Amino acid sequence: MNTQDPSERYHHGKILKDYIIKNNLNRKGGMNRLALALHMSRQGVYGLYKQEVIKHYNRQAIIEYFDLPDDFFPNPDEKEDEYNLMFREYVNAKMKIEQLEDDLNKAQARYTTRLVMDNLVYDPENKECHNVHVIMGPNTENYVQHYFDPLYLDRLTKMIIPNLQGAFAFEVGDIGMAEVGGLPGSLALSNDLIEFYENIEENTPYIIVYNSLKYGSGICCRYVSYFRRKFRLFSPNKSISDIELSQFEVEQIWEVKQFLELPEEQYRKFLEDSVEDDFR
Repeated sequence: MNTQDPSERYHHGKILKDYIIKNNLNRKGGMNRLALALHMSRQGVYGLYKQEVIKHYNRQAIIEYFDLPDDFFPNPDEKEDEYNLMFREYVNAKMKIEQLEDDLNKAQARYTTRLVMDNLVYDPENKECHNVHVIMGPNTENYVQHYFDPLYLDRLTKMIIPNLQGAFAFEVGDIGMAEVGGLPGSLALSNDLIEFYENIEENTPYIIVYNSLKYGSGICCRYVSYFRRKFRLFSPNKSISDIELSQFEVEQIWEVKQFLELPEEQYRKFLEDSVEDDFR
């Protein structure tokens, strides 16, 4: 593709000037003869150099005088077409860069999250042997905004789940996965933060952390299908509407390993602690 600026490639006056200079037609009375053929003065001919679109009858006279091909002067409409093409190419390139930046930022966030899980297990100062970070409903907004920040993650409520390495537990907020054990108020446990979305499996519950213009920010438990950077979040309960998200809108996906119902007293304690989540 020609990389010359269309503002120059389609400028009739510049095309005419370049042709005359290149062929030495401005010497030995050449401009006078051209002016005579166009029925204008020499200054009038020089004035054509400034015209982005030379009038049709002058273009035809120039083509006939110099015996030029009929398409010597580009069709002005082609300029707009090429600008539109260039704009589309620019938008596509910009989107690819944004996709790469988004993928890189989320890969870094996954790395940080895995370090936090490992540190929780192997931290010698973790004398109470807490091994699970807990995200309750009131934590949702702050978690979506700060899930990549180890300082924030360190402030989350923690609990002990025997025979489980470092993990995260998310409160289930609705009845979307009640048919498979995800009752509202229970915790969905996971130590498997999905990196390659192509490995998402059917009939497996996932926790999805998202930030969407349409749906706002949230955390939900659903089945997931993935195709061409698009997600469909759906429930085995057919009365619950699907959620469709782009890859830009999905921050994290965790494979649920088990659901856990908390004793009422512990649930209330976690809920109280989460309300005090004032991280900024």
